[in-house]
Amino acid sequence: MMVSSVSYYQPNYMVDNQQADAKTGDQESHKHNNQTQAELKKRYKHELSQEQKLQVIELQKRDIEVRNHEAAHMSAGAGLTTGASYSYQRGPDNKMYAIGGEVGIDTSPGKTPEETLKKAAQIKRAALAPAQPSSADLQVAATATNMEIDAKIEIQNELLKEQKQDKQNDDKTQSNKNQSEQNESNLIQHIYQNKNNPYAQYDYSSRVIGLF
Repeated sequence: MMVSSVSYYQPNYMVDNQQADAKTGDQESHKHNNQTQAELKKRYKHELSQEQKLQVIELQKRDIEVRNHEAAHMSAGAGLTTGASYSYQRGPDNKMYAIGGEVGIDTSPGKTPEETLKKAAQIKRAALAPAQPSSADLQVAATATNMEIDAKIEIQNELLKEQKQDKQNDDKTQSNKNQSEQNESNLIQHIYQNKNNPYAQYDYSSRVIGLF
């Protein structure tokens, strides 16, 4: 406990001007005493207890943790994430501290399977970027994994389709080549068989002429 007081000594006799000076000094001392007490009351009013100080420390730690967590999301998900939004709590020191936060992220598929695969990889990196991912972060990462799987399946199907089409084109080309070779062989055989046939050089098939 602290007590503030001012004492003074006043003689039993003095001239009038001395009494006036003493009275003025008494008033100034009393005024100073009142100001000091008011300042002490104000300081005591805002002074935190040990328990409150510990609460402030915990809130400060939480505030830093939350902001770092959301900053990690935004850094890894640049181009896909929105700005962070926070929920706050007022501390014993009358200051506001962030105790929770969230960052939006675009999880829609890309225009092509290849773009979707690339996008899903970035979404997963953004979701798992913080040192301690939350359950919501893990859920987003799982969604990104499913996107990757679907995109890979689609890419594989397109590749198989292209390979099948290429094979069909190759088969058709080979068939045309074989037919051409067969026709050439038949022509050679025909020429050889009719080499000594004098009528082979003429074509006696029916013709239509003089048609008006």
